[in-house]
Amino acid sequence: MLKRVGLIMGAVLLSIVLLGYVFRLPLLQWAVAPALEKAGVTLNCLDFSLTSKLNVHVQKACLSYQNQELVVTGITANTRYIEIKHAVLNINPLPQSNKVSSPAAILDLALPEKRPTITVEQLIINSEFLNQPFMLSINEPKLNQFVVSGDLSASAMLYNNVQGQFKVNDGLLKQLLKTDNELLNGLSFNAAQAFSFNGVETSLTGNLQVRYDYKFQNCDITNNTKGVLSAAYNLNTQKLSLDPSKLKNNVTLGNNCQSLIPEGDYKAFAVKQLPLNWQWALPKPISLVDNNLTLPLITLTSDEQSEQEIDIIFTDTFVNTTTPLQSARMQLKAQLHTDDINVAALNTQLENAQLSGNYDIALTALPEFLPADANNVKAAGDFTLTQLVDSKPVGKVSTTFSFDKAVAYGTTINAYTGKLVANMSEKLDANVVLKSEFKSAQYDEYKLTGINNTLSAKANLGVGELFAHLSANTQISRLTSPSIDLENINVDSKGLQSRALKASHHVFVNGIELVANHHISKVEHPFEVIIPQQNVLSLNSIISQFEPLAQLTQGEFGGRISGDVNLQKANFNLTVDDTSALYNDYLANQFRVQLSGQYDSWQLNVEPTTFNVNELRAGAVVNNINGKIKMVSNRAQAFDISGNVFGGAFELDKYSLLKSQQTANVTFENVDASKLITLDDKSGITLTGRLKGTLPFYFDETGVEVKNGSLANQGQGKLIISNNEAFDSVMQQQQELQPVLSLLKNLDIQKLNSTVALKSDGWLNLGVNLQGFNEPQQQQVNFNYNHEENVFTLLRALRLSDEITQKVEQQYSQKGN
Repeated sequence: MLKRVGLIMGAVLLSIVLLGYVFRLPLLQWAVAPALEKAGVTLNCLDFSLTSKLNVHVQKACLSYQNQELVVTGITANTRYIEIKHAVLNINPLPQSNKVSSPAAILDLALPEKRPTITVEQLIINSEFLNQPFMLSINEPKLNQFVVSGDLSASAMLYNNVQGQFKVNDGLLKQLLKTDNELLNGLSFNAAQAFSFNGVETSLTGNLQVRYDYKFQNCDITNNTKGVLSAAYNLNTQKLSLDPSKLKNNVTLGNNCQSLIPEGDYKAFAVKQLPLNWQWALPKPISLVDNNLTLPLITLTSDEQSEQEIDIIFTDTFVNTTTPLQSARMQLKAQLHTDDINVAALNTQLENAQLSGNYDIALTALPEFLPADANNVKAAGDFTLTQLVDSKPVGKVSTTFSFDKAVAYGTTINAYTGKLVANMSEKLDANVVLKSEFKSAQYDEYKLTGINNTLSAKANLGVGELFAHLSANTQISRLTSPSIDLENINVDSKGLQSRALKASHHVFVNGIELVANHHISKVEHPFEVIIPQQNVLSLNSIISQFEPLAQLTQGEFGGRISGDVNLQKANFNLTVDDTSALYNDYLANQFRVQLSGQYDSWQLNVEPTTFNVNELRAGAVVNNINGKIKMVSNRAQAFDISGNVFGGAFELDKYSLLKSQQTANVTFENVDASKLITLDDKSGITLTGRLKGTLPFYFDETGVEVKNGSLANQGQGKLIISNNEAFDSVMQQQQELQPVLSLLKNLDIQKLNSTVALKSDGWLNLGVNLQGFNEPQQQQVNFNYNHEENVFTLLRALRLSDEITQKVEQQYSQKGN
């Protein structure tokens, strides 16, 4: 009975074992799958069996975790080892999930003292990011010590964390990574890194040697990096930290990089300022967390052996990689020193899309390629710019620059200081102001001193046609030249610049006022100059430079000039009203003229215009002078001149101004002989009657002469001589002439003819023929007489005795003081 029961129980147990083996796969999946799913792992397939040596042999196992797939085949496992013949890992993009992942924890590995060692003969990793499969072999020669070979060489040890080493180079990177980026073509590196992972943070440290060759256009750039690089990444904070402080970095530019500088006069100077060898460093750790990249310090310097000294330092650099432009923050300090540049310094800060800073530049002299020579050149300023991201910069730029002396295009400028201020508003309203101050500026023999200039421009840079409103003020203390000196020059200018320039200038020069308007376009340049009606006294400071003895005493002048600069044409009107003038002791009263004319291609023409002078006091008094003036092709001429003198009238046919050699004919009639003879009121000679005559005046470089002049009486006259010392002396000395000479003491003149000759030195020669009748002696007289006298001396004496002229001179002298 017991034997039968035993057989039955054995048969049942054997049946259970046989059923369990036959249905091993469903049973194992039913038991293991739920536990794997709790860890997020899905068991998709499993096929195993037991060998005769009681080894577990897994023909195939399929696992997936977050879209990553692992398929292993040919697994043999026992108590001493686990061998995997072949494994394939497919790395796919992680699935999108809104679930919050649980934080990582510190590894707490329960490492048994004895367990089977693991060997993977072939592990193939596939990914869309890889150019070809990544093939590895993994061995565990000692417990918890792994060696990786194949495409990557590495070793790892398991303690309470994971530690190890690996080596990687550019060949592996280029072989595996799927990229067409040409930037990687010139990259070569070797890295030997030690790593550790404690479940929360992984860290790397080791030697890194990198060479990167890059060609930008025709410029060869080489970077060499060598040293120790450390890195760490925290899974919970997702913070990546890099410590490149122990790396030495050198950048070398090839000589062919000079070809990037465009050809020009400045190229030699630019090449001289460009170092070919650079050093850069990241002395402090770099961190990246939550897309925030922080670089505390970046330095870029020229090589120590370079002739140029350049130091560039970036501090407090911060960028959010999702919004790099909006979030960028940085401080920059740069300094340059070369043989040509004493110092060039820049300090700037970038934060919240706002750029601000200052700069300072000092040069002993300007570079040779510039068309100017200057010494002790300095420039300094500051700037603030906001809204850089929107491409609509708003801010302010201020610059001050100066030099001691500059020479350009024949002009020399001494002690210049300028200040430029530019502003831009949110509405794109731009405002630029430039203030300049010169001690002096000289071109050839022309010199300006005490120059102050303020130029401003306002414009809106928004959509639509650009209109710039311009204004300027220029003040010049003095202008000196060989021909004229000007003082107190003040010019106020306003203009509008769009497709063309419209400008107006209000000018004061030596107290003279004028207004100039012009319009500059591509095809024309019309202008207008208005001279407001003003007192002529302001002209004296200019007239005195050409004629020191000339001065205006009263009157007004004004005018208008209009034309086109490009066409070299202009029309003008000039009015001189009620103007009086002194020249030495000559006095002209109430001169009036209104000129109208044209200028065309260097030719000046004035239409025939009437002028008049109320009175001319030149010893002899000439009044009611009327005449005409004209200019033809730069040749000015006065003609048809008439007036009153000595109670009679005279006419002048023509006189060309500024013509050295010419002849002018003067005719006169009804001249009161009594007024003519009484020019010398102490002569003791009285002459009555009327005279007429013709005087041809000849002008040349030596002066003025009268040749072949004639004088004759008009009607009868009378000559009376009494108490004339010269006449009485002749009668005493020549007794034989007394009867004849006595006839002249009381003579009724019937006919008088005289020749007239005047030398340029003022000596007048008269050849007089006098015919008349002495009533007391009842004697007919025919008398010939030659008379010589210096009329210049006589007229000078008469002018000095002219009380009216003296009063005018005295009054003007008091005004001048």
